[in-house]
Amino acid sequence: MSARRYRKLIIGGGIIALALAGLVLTGVRQSVVYFVTPSELRAASGGAAGKAYRVGGMVVPGSLRRDPATLRQDFLLSDGKATVPVRFRGIPPDLFAEGRGAVVEGTLGQDGTFQASTIMAKHS
Repeated sequence: MSARRYRKLIIGGGIIALALAGLVLTGVRQSVVYFVTPSELRAASGGAAGKAYRVGGMVVPGSLRRDPATLRQDFLLSDGKATVPVRFRGIPPDLFAEGRGAVVEGTLGQDGTFQASTIMAKHS
């Protein structure tokens, strides 16, 4: 193999490696989900809208509202300092209840309501 062909092969391989590295980094950034408390989410509320988060806290007693027809659950999640309203559509886990710990995954809406796509009930 001539030196010229070898150089082209090395340059081409380098370009492919850089492109793959860029795709991997972009994919990792888009799939990152940050775990925060309601207080931390409220503190970041200006730039938090639309980003993926996991929010952990206690379901405030008396705040759970369920609509069996639409499977919609509205409740408040608190860490004792701040409270976040949460909306979830679906069937929650069996251990999910008022006064218990929960972790919700989703995005913060423009109106300040957390749109949960997943609820994970915490147990002792």
